[in-house]
Amino acid sequence: MSGAITKVFLDSDKLFQLGNLRIGIATYGVAALEGRTIGSFIREFVLDPANKDIGTLEIGLIVERLRAFFLQHYRAFAEKLYEQPFDEIPANKKGKLGLVVGGFSSGAFQSELWEVVVPDNVTENSSKCVFKKGTIGLSWFASAVPINRYLKGFDWKLVNQFEQFCKKLVGGRDLTADELQEVLTLLRENEYLIKVDGMPVQCGIECARFLVEFVLGHYRFAETHPIVGGKAKIGVVAYDHNAFRILD
Repeated sequence: MSGAITKVFLDSDKLFQLGNLRIGIATYGVAALEGRTIGSFIREFVLDPANKDIGTLEIGLIVERLRAFFLQHYRAFAEKLYEQPFDEIPANKKGKLGLVVGGFSSGAFQSELWEVVVPDNVTENSSKCVFKKGTIGLSWFASAVPINRYLKGFDWKLVNQFEQFCKKLVGGRDLTADELQEVLTLLRENEYLIKVDGMPVQCGIECARFLVEFVLGHYRFAETHPIVGGKAKIGVVAYDHNAFRILD
């Protein structure tokens, strides 16, 4: 939720196990609701008798339950905070809570990755499937501009500025779809490619740690507001693991 920042903690938990399932949840944005941590709500979700069957469900169905659960609490907290109906609260005051849910459905040997953004994902089944079963990839969320700049060689702010510059060169008209695609192709020629398909699990852990610590280092040393801090926390789950686990 928007408002004056009264305190910043550098060691708040952003990575959680979902019960004893082969599913983990990373969060970004709002760190607490109703004076409670997001981890407290995840624990409540797991212990709710209505969710005693989640160990038998497809991960997409679990994600939908998480979306509905957090949306309900998020709306109630915002209405209490601002003392007005949720739909009447200005968008810039609502804040966002992101849940990145990854792991394996019951009995599955291929993983999935989903993203829920509260309160944006209002409608049923509106969460985003980032990687479906059988899709291997590398993705990043929230304050990830340093990763974009490092791997892609640019961020979208630069793309927009470059597009406006090109627009001036062609007399002020908007670039066509083909011209814009040429711009993107040019920018992507210097992208660093990380081959993640077939990457051993330990190598994947080290790759994830490198990227997280790269962002932490950027916001520690760069001349910008330190919106990311603390220590890297890494989680791992594989097809032959009994549960998602957070590494020391």
